[in-house]
Amino acid sequence: RSARDDDDDDGAAAAAAVTTSSPHEDGARASDVRPSRRSSSVESFKVMDVLRRANELQSMGREVLHCEVGQPESGAPATVAQAAVDALTGPPPRDVLGYTDAFGLLPLRENIRDHYLNKYDGIPADAVDPGRIVVTTGSSGGFLLAFTACFDAGDTVA
Repeated sequence: RSARDDDDDDGAAAAAAVTTSSPHEDGARASDVRPSRRSSSVESFKVMDVLRRANELQSMGREVLHCEVGQPESGAPATVAQAAVDALTGPPPRDVLGYTDAFGLLPLRENIRDHYLNKYDGIPADAVDPGRIVVTTGSSGGFLLAFTACFDAGDTVA
């Protein structure tokens, strides 16, 4: 019997990931583990389906013009690339790489605030709070966070 069996009302029990069929410490086998019901209802991210198929076609020698994802047209600016190299290989004492604040590094969020205050006239300084700025690794994550914060299941969004 699993936690999932005891948590049928909201389907929020976590699914266990198993990559082997050897017995576990508790005697269970990988074949005994199943994904959550909720996980089977999550639809794929369509743009990634298109990207996967485009990459398959390309690997078969087909010429593919990728228009499915918003990739940058150029690499990182030289100063950004050098800062990454320095952060990874610089002489001690260097900053320890690791987890950052979930909203992103505060100095970066403060720089974003300053950019808006400098670029757009008439915005009061207290209107752009770095505590309300979130840095994500991409727009999809940002949209997911924003929509999850703003809408509940069943809400009508028009």
